Amino acid sequence: MLAAAISFLLLCGSGQAEQQQRGQEQRGIEGVWDIIVTGVSCATGAALFTGRVIHMFIDDGTMTEIADRSNRSAGLGTWRHLGGRSYSSLHKFIEYSAFGPNTFNGTAVVTREIELSKNGDEFTATATSEIFDKNDNLIATGCATSTATRFE
Repeated sequence: MLAAAISFLLLCGSGQAEQQQRGQEQRGIEGVWDIIVTGVSCATGAALFTGRVIHMFIDDGTMTEIADRSNRSAGLGTWRHLGGRSYSSLHKFIEYSAFGPNTFNGTAVVTREIELSKNGDEFTATATSEIFDKNDNLIATGCATSTATRFE
């Protein structure tokens, strides 16, 4: 009887650990993220610059971004779950000219493909950017990679 009770307790404890692990693996992207972005050459993948951004993924499918550059607005956009640990996001921000106070220079649209870690506390991503002038003409494209950690 004692052996049966011990076996039952061990099985229950094992089930709880497995359930907790599954819960961590199912943790979604919602929340605030500290992100290191590396701009890369789209042709060669060579690193061009690094920067920091903070993203907040909201549970209704919207997101906000704040970047470390003073000549741009906050980014606003959307995100979606693609399945498993894969997500994508799309956001837009306004660029200002460095040559005048708050002079509108154009916009940028960033598309990011995100892969969340198993524990849900980190992600890696690749991104493409489309840069538009003040008349909405596409004038440049860019590529980037990023690593992120959940901010809690």
